[in-house]
Parts: sequence; C-alpha cells; structure tokens
Amino acid sequence: MPTTAWTLAIDFGTSNSAAAHSGATSGGIETLSLTHTSNLMPSSVYVAAPDRIFVGDAAVDQAQQNPAGFVASPKRLIGADPFCTVNGFRFPTYVLVAAVLGSIIGRACSAHAGQPPSQLVLTHPEAWAPQQVRVLVDAAAHAGVDPATITAVSEPRAAAAHYSRSHAMQPGARIAVFDFGGGTLDVAVLTVADDKTFRVVAARGDNGLGGKNLDALVQRWVEERLADRDPDLMTYLGRDAPVDVRQALGDSIRRAKELLSEAPSATITVPTPAGRQTLQITRDEFDELIARTVDQALSLTRATLLDAGITDPGQLSALYLTGGSSRIPLIQRRLTEIGPVATLDDPKTVVAQGALLTVRSDRGTAALPDRGDLAVGRPEQAAVTPRFDAPPAPSSRRPRGRIALVAVALVAVVGVIIGVVALLGRDPNPPADAAGASTSAAAATMITDEQQLMAALPASLREAINCLSGSTELDGPLRLSCRVAEDSSLVALGTRPEALFVFVSVDQTKAKSEIVNIRNGTYSNGKGVLVEDSERISAADIYQTTATAESYQLRYANTSTGLMVTVMGLKSVDDAKTFLTRSGLIP
Repeated sequence: MPTTAWTLAIDFGTSNSAAAHSGATSGGIETLSLTHTSNLMPSSVYVAAPDRIFVGDAAVDQAQQNPAGFVASPKRLIGADPFCTVNGFRFPTYVLVAAVLGSIIGRACSAHAGQPPSQLVLTHPEAWAPQQVRVLVDAAAHAGVDPATITAVSEPRAAAAHYSRSHAMQPGARIAVFDFGGGTLDVAVLTVADDKTFRVVAARGDNGLGGKNLDALVQRWVEERLADRDPDLMTYLGRDAPVDVRQALGDSIRRAKELLSEAPSATITVPTPAGRQTLQITRDEFDELIARTVDQALSLTRATLLDAGITDPGQLSALYLTGGSSRIPLIQRRLTEIGPVATLDDPKTVVAQGALLTVRSDRGTAALPDRGDLAVGRPEQAAVTPRFDAPPAPSSRRPRGRIALVAVALVAVVGVIIGVVALLGRDPNPPADAAGASTSAAAATMITDEQQLMAALPASLREAINCLSGSTELDGPLRLSCRVAEDSSLVALGTRPEALFVFVSVDQTKAKSEIVNIRNGTYSNGKGVLVEDSERISAADIYQTTATAESYQLRYANTSTGLMVTVMGLKSVDDAKTFLTRSGLIP
C-alpha cells in the first residue's frame, strides 16, 4: 500500500522539548502533542537500571524515590564529557538524549500509522560546536533513525523562518530572535539573504539565565516570608522535607509564575506536615523580584545588537520573542525599549514549527556540520574506554510495510532503553564468581557503621564536628547529622552556630551520581557556584537558600572516597569555599 512521506522536527530543550510534524491528514505544519495534556514534555530522564530509562513526567515521578537516578537537563551535559555516570551506571551521554528523542519519535510514528518519518530535523543553539550537534545525531541514530535522513537547523534560524511565514521580509531586512526558555537565554540577529533564506550575523547566549532563575527568585520570596511567619516550617522545608514535598512547592511556584503573565495575582501553596499554607503574590511584587534578571537579559540583547551593528530600533524589522519565559509582561515591556517586539502563536513551539518550514524552503542548506573522517551515526571516540562500543550505523534502507511498524516504532520507543546494556560494558549474564565479586565490592564502598564513617572523613572535618544522630535508608548508607563545634575555626563561617549543620555519608555508587547532579546544577537550579579539585575527583555546588544573602548551602561529593557532604547555614560563597578548604574536602 502506498504511504505518504512526512517530516518530523524536534526542539530538544534544556527544560522541555517540543516537536512538530507534517500532519497526517492536512500535510501542513502541526504541533505534535507530547503528553495527553500538553505540546511539551520535560527533557528529564531517570536511569533506574541499564534496561529501564524513564523520560519526561515519568522520570520526574521516579525521581521522588531516588534522586540519584535523575538528570533534569541532559542537554546541559552535551559537550561537557562524552560519557556520564548516573545512578552508578556509566555510558555515553548521547544515550540519555536518545531516550528523550526516542520517546518523541515513537509518539510521532503513532500519529502516522507506524510509518517512520522520511526526514528528521533537529534544532540546536546557534553557538554549538559541530561536536555538540553530532551528539544529537548520534542520539537519533541510536533511537533507530537513518542518519542520512537527519538535518540540523539552528534554533534562531528556525524561529526566524516561522516568523517569516506570516510576515514578508525583503532581502537585507534584519530580525532579532530573543529565545528565553526554561534554562537558557539565546539572542541572535539574522538577515534575509537574496535567496530569501536567513543568515545569522550575531549571536550570544547565557546558559545560566532562564525561567528557572525566575522560579528561584520566587522561591526565595516564599522562604523569606516563611522565615518570618514560621521558622520551624522553614527548617523542615530546607532540611527534613521529602522530595515530593519540595517538588510540590516548586510546581506551585512555577504555576504561580505562569499565571502572573495573565492575572494580577497568584496563590502559592506550601505543603506542611500539618496541612497547607498559602501565600499570595502580586504581579507588582513579581516584577520587583525579577527586575535585576530582566536587566541582565536586556544587556545581553543590546550587546548582541551592537555585535550586528544595530544601534537604532528602526534598523530591526522585528524583535521576535520565543520561549515560555518571553511571555512575562515585564520582559515584553522592557524589550520595547530596544526594538519592535513581535510574538506569534505558542512561543514554546515556534522553533519546532519553524524548523520544518526551513527544510521545506531550502533543502540541503541546513546540512550536518562537516566532521572530517567521523562516520555519520557514530559517536566521537575521544577518550573512549575500550569496553564501550559505538552504536552501529543504521542501514540506509528503511523497513517497509508491517515490518516498519515493528522495527521503527518499537526501536524508537524501547530500543533506546534496551540498547544501553551493550554500551555499559557489562556482561548481562556474568559468571557466578564475577557477580559475587561485584556485589562484595559494592558493599565495601558503602558505610553503615558510625565509627567507620567518622574515620572516613578528612581529619580537619572530623575534629570540627559533633554528630547528633544518624539515619540509614533501606539498603543504603548511614547518614549522620552533625553540628560544628563552637571552638572550631569553621564555626565562624556560618550565619550563627546553631544554624550550621553538616550531613555526611559514604557510598561510592551514589557519589558518582551525586557528582553528576552537582556539576549539572540540579540542586541549585543552575544558579550555584561550582568548585572542583584539579583532578576533578571531587566537586561542590554552592548556592543561596533563602531570600537574603545570609544563608548558603553546599553539596559535595568525592567519587574516589564515596564521601558525600551537605553543609547548611553558611554566610556566603566565599565562606563556603573556605569551609571546603579548611575541612580538607577540597585542598
């Protein structure tokens, strides 16, 4: 039976991903529903085991049971290291990306009776190097897509193409794209070439500025009010609250932030052991909170325009806003100072839609970057441990008919998961002796005895703390709760002696996952300061935990010793760094 060719575009985002496809019935560009209720899905992944990787909302749900297996933003790992370690399992970074892409591809295939797309378009930041774009391609290949059908398009170019769909632009005209997403801000200036395609003439970005920063500002506002109203509740939320309680508070903060784009006020619900408390935040209060962050966004935009030689708003045809955070009224008002602001449709999905339009209008001009002798569909082999194998390059022949339904749909959805086993370099059926040795070795790296745990601490830290109590999770390590001794030099680094808490545990398997979260800024929502030793064996993330500048927290992990430390109640970033050196955690 003859089939209709169709194209799929995926915008793999830092916080959320979106997709668009040529409609099965209309043939026109349509946004693809990625959940039952939304056109977006979280880009998060959760690694439960080599053969079980969850994505999107399912990953967020699983993280409540074991945060060590959770990676909130796999996109941030691209370019950092060809490999990553999550929940004790080490594998190529593209495997995490493949899990997200595979889920989206599977859903898209279902909308087209199981038929695979004839072309897959992947979007990426303008500033990405070819090696980073290659990770996306490797991920799609691992998910079962023929690399010969993959096209890469930069995000601002895709957004500009979507804008031009409803606004005619003449050669020489210039447009700026302001892409303010959940995790990053990217600004680019493009000009229309004689052949009506777009050429990027200037681009800047800030990977530490996004909607999550605004969420963090609102959270500090919440903490400030709770500190005045109910200090015990603040202590509970900062130290004792389970993951699901903290997640519920974060969800309420995000919903309130989004509602404030449409309403003059919003309610934030705070879960407590005795029930719930509510706080009311107005748009004026929100605007005051985010004013400094908005100033940063405008400074970046102005600098990008200057790079392009634009000194007057009249030199721009449009300042096109994309990304969910661009909906905020204050941001839109302030940007009118710079240029003629334009918005279209759902700002969260325009990049995916524009990517489809780009490949339709100029096929071949958005080809994959040249990587010399690197084979298409195979990951870069720098620093590859011999026990890892590159994914085989898929055949250029796609399966037909009923075989396509099984070979593509199943590979796209679950092949990503099953394929991880081979990449981990672990024998799925090890000899009994080998299995026993592995289990014994793992047990030896987890400490459940208090004396052994204290002996494992650096001498400077051990002598400076008095441990009050300990707790042990099922099949987990002992975790001690300690205070800093008043006669220790470390006590001066805290806001006050009774507020300075130290939590310690040793588990090498969890430490390997913990250090990934620390480097990824998972606990600080990307707003912390990363400190590492010269050999990159240990790392710490330092971040503010209250609305004032008087309380900071650090999360530390050492992959060699398995030591994990959390310190609360520090006075500043500099004091936290001093704590790390004086305690012997990072020399």
